[in-house]
Amino acid sequence: STQSRSSAASDVYKRQAGTGLSTETNLPTTWSATTNVKWQIDLPGRGNSSPVATKNRIYLTAQTEDLGLWLVAIDKHSGKLIWKKKLTSGVLAASGEENLYAHRHNPATPTVAASESQIWAFFGTGDLFCLNAAGKQQWHRNLVEDYGHYDIAFGMASSPRLWKGKIFIHCATKGPSYVLALDVRNGKTLWKKERNFEAKEDGADAYSSPVVWQGLNQEELIINGKDHLNSYDLNTGEQKWISAGLKIKSPYGRIIASPAVSTEVIVQCAGNPGGGGMGRAIAIRPGGNGDISQSGRLWSIERTAPDGATPVCYGDYVYLVRANGITICADLKTGEKLWEERVARGEYFCSTIAGDNKVYVLGTTGVCTVLEAGPKFNRLAENKLPGVFYASPAISDGVLFIRSENALFAIE
Repeated sequence: STQSRSSAASDVYKRQAGTGLSTETNLPTTWSATTNVKWQIDLPGRGNSSPVATKNRIYLTAQTEDLGLWLVAIDKHSGKLIWKKKLTSGVLAASGEENLYAHRHNPATPTVAASESQIWAFFGTGDLFCLNAAGKQQWHRNLVEDYGHYDIAFGMASSPRLWKGKIFIHCATKGPSYVLALDVRNGKTLWKKERNFEAKEDGADAYSSPVVWQGLNQEELIINGKDHLNSYDLNTGEQKWISAGLKIKSPYGRIIASPAVSTEVIVQCAGNPGGGGMGRAIAIRPGGNGDISQSGRLWSIERTAPDGATPVCYGDYVYLVRANGITICADLKTGEKLWEERVARGEYFCSTIAGDNKVYVLGTTGVCTVLEAGPKFNRLAENKLPGVFYASPAISDGVLFIRSENALFAIE
C-alpha cells in the first residue's frame, strides 16, 4: 500500500540520520572468534570507515600499502566479495606529529553513504566519488581543489551524510571551515555555508560528522566544531540556531564525537587528548532559533566526558563512553548520573550503538561489552574478536557488522 511504502521510506531515512539506534529485535548478545560468526572476510587494506548496509550489501573503504584508496562491496548475506575498486591514492594532510595518528587513522577513515543504487565514498584526501551499484563511477569531485587545503592537526575524518537527495559534508579546520550540500545525482553544490567561529589552537579542528535531527514535524542538519554546535535548514543552509559552550581550557581541546540526537535532546562532547580532567558534555534543547547557548542548555557533565566515542541517546537515557572505558548512564533530560562503571580496560573510540534494549560498547582491542539498557548497570556479556577496532559497528537484519582495521565480521 502507499502507506506501507511511505512507512518503509521513513524507516530508511531514520537509519540514515546518524542516531546510532536500531529498532530491530533479537540482536546478538554473545559471540567470539569461533562462535556466532555468520561470516568474516579479510579486506584489501587497512581503514576505519564503518560498515554501511543496504538491502543486500555492505560497503566500506580501505587503503593498501601502496597508498591506494579502495571502495569495497560485499554480499551482506554470504560475506563474499562482489567487487572492489581502486578510486585514487594519497595521504592525509596533517600538521600533527605522525606517531599520534598514523597507527589509528588514514584517508580511509570517513564512512561511505549508500542507497540501493548509488554509493558516495569520501576520503581524507578530499576526494568524493559517486559510483553505481555495479561499481561504475558516476562523478567525482576533489573538495580540496575546490575549497582549499585542509589545515587540521590529524587529517580529515568527517563522514558524509546522505539525506533525501543530498550529500552533506562538514569541514572544520584552522583553514577552510564550512558545511556543504551536494546534489546526489551530479555532485553539484546546492549550498555552502562558512563556519568561521572564533576558536583557538586545536579547538578550530573537528573530526565529527553531520547528523540529522528529527523533531515533531521538523528536520534539521546538526553540525559541531570550532567550539560550537549549530543547526541548518537542510534545503537552504540557513542557520536556525547556534550554541557555544564547547571550549576546552587546553591547546589540544577539539571535537571528535558527533552529536548524539534524540527527539527532545542533543548531547555533544568536547574532549582533550589524554583526558586531564578537561572534557565536557553539554545537552541542548533543539528546535529553537538564534543563539541558544543559555536558553537551550539543559545540563552539562564536566571533566569526565568522552573524547572520541559518540554517545547514544536511547529511551530516557544517554550513554557516554570515555576513552578509558568508563561508561556513564545519565538521565537524558536532567543529566543526573545514574551509574558510572568501567566496562573493560583499553582504549575506546568507536561510537556507542543501541537497540533491542541493549547497548554495545566496542573498544580498540576487540572487546565489545553488551549492556542492558536502563538506569541500573547490568553487563549482559563481554565478547572479543581479533584485531584493532576504531570503526563503529552497524546493525542490519538482525546481524551486527563489526569492522577491524583489516577484516569485517558478521555476528548473528
